[in-house]
Amino acid sequence: MERIDRVTVPPPDEAATRAAREAGLGVYLRGFRARHGDETRELRVRGRHALPVLLLAAAGLALPALVTRWAGPGLGIPLLLVPFGALGWFLRRSFRRPPAAPLRPGEYVYLYERGLVCPGGAGAARAVPWRSVTAMHQDVTRTYVNGGYTGTHYAYRLLTEGRTGVTVGGFLNEETVPRPADSQIRELAQIVLDETVRRALAPAVTALEAGERVAFGEVALAGEGIALPSGSAPWERVRDVEWRGDGLVVVRTAGAGRWAREAKDIPDFPVFWTLVRELFPQAREHRR
Repeated sequence: MERIDRVTVPPPDEAATRAAREAGLGVYLRGFRARHGDETRELRVRGRHALPVLLLAAAGLALPALVTRWAGPGLGIPLLLVPFGALGWFLRRSFRRPPAAPLRPGEYVYLYERGLVCPGGAGAARAVPWRSVTAMHQDVTRTYVNGGYTGTHYAYRLLTEGRTGVTVGGFLNEETVPRPADSQIRELAQIVLDETVRRALAPAVTALEAGERVAFGEVALAGEGIALPSGSAPWERVRDVEWRGDGLVVVRTAGAGRWAREAKDIPDFPVFWTLVRELFPQAREHRR
């Protein structure tokens, strides 16, 4: 079995240990291979570095064309090996890293008793105490190419007090790594989900028992019904609540029509779905 995310994570360095101690995270438990931070920024930086080389390669193609025109293909065609060879070398160096290469700080996180530590470059590290998390947004997306499954992208954004938050997650082919016990990404995901439920479920239940509404973004739940942007409806008028395989949550009511949002747009989604299943037992979950 291919275990692509079973890679040795280096032990916490001085910066990570100090960040955990200052945040009161307690005892270090283990490290996980999981990405954190802004991956799109890294891709943009790579794109900027690639542009000059691509321009040089394009310019290099002009020389063989001129030589072919003046001296014939016998001399011009071999010259094509120079720009194409340089371009291939750059692409291989920039976008492919040997599997045995050491993990970079943005590719692993540390789990402590009371939170996470995300290592950074230049001796930096960021602590994320569970107590400081105010909301969690999960985004689990299965990808397909030409109808064939290629993998699942996991992303969990933890919003914290006074900061924009941090996203942890990764990419996993669930056909080559079919069991949760064989995947560091899914182990870490389950920990994040469990901590979310531990933090937010009990206060939500208390509020519902007191007759209050519990808001999850633009939708709110109450003991007597559901409040949508288009209007409120008692549970008796709710016709269907479905969490589809593509991640879309759909609510259909007799009076307020149809409301649909992606699960990633609903804060603390596991708490939301637990309450929906309790208040509306007919809720359906269709996962691929």
